[in-house]
Amino acid sequence: MADRIRVMIVDDIVETREQLRKLLSFDPDVEVVAMVATGEAAVSEVTRAMPDVILMDINLPGMDGIAATSKVIEIIPNVQVIMLSVQGETDYLRRAMMAGARDFT
Repeated sequence: MADRIRVMIVDDIVETREQLRKLLSFDPDVEVVAMVATGEAAVSEVTRAMPDVILMDINLPGMDGIAATSKVIEIIPNVQVIMLSVQGETDYLRRAMMAGARDFT
């Protein structure tokens, strides 16, 4: 078996984090290595967790997902960030991609 894809989930809503973790647990090639509630926690946890992929909520208390994305990519340049948002505005998409997000959903 190949290496598993290491995923960090960043969302301020406990239920959302847990639902994403449960959904990802059905894929044997995916391992959730960290779940945090804030952008600051994502930045401080990223070097310990060493994720391949970060599922990042755009709207977080304190440091938002866009700022956190920029900072985690400075720390681990090859991490793939997928920005999660209920916002459909193109400005959010543009800002997320400029911060280094690889996808926006």
